[in-house]
Amino acid sequence: MDNDKQVLATDELTTLPLDHDWYQKLASNFEVLQQYLNKFDELADEVNSNQSQQSADLDKKLTDMQQQMNDKINRITMGTDEDTIRLVVTAILQEQGVIK
Repeated sequence: MDNDKQVLATDELTTLPLDHDWYQKLASNFEVLQQYLNKFDELADEVNSNQSQQSADLDKKLTDMQQQMNDKINRITMGTDEDTIRLVVTAILQEQGVIK
């Protein structure tokens, strides 16, 4: 969002024959609103930045998990994952009553 000061229709109030104090109060109200809008813009930018970082972190974690699962599946299918082979053999032997 562009934070440059823009010409507002209310700027034309300076040309009206209104009390100067009234105009100063009105102008200060807009200045307060502008400060809040600027803070809102900063907060929105910060939130967007945080969400982008969190999304990137999550993508990396999911990619790492997928790679770990692929590696595990490959070890199982190639018969090189000793832990899984032991579990399977133990389960088969227990089903057949060879071991308890």
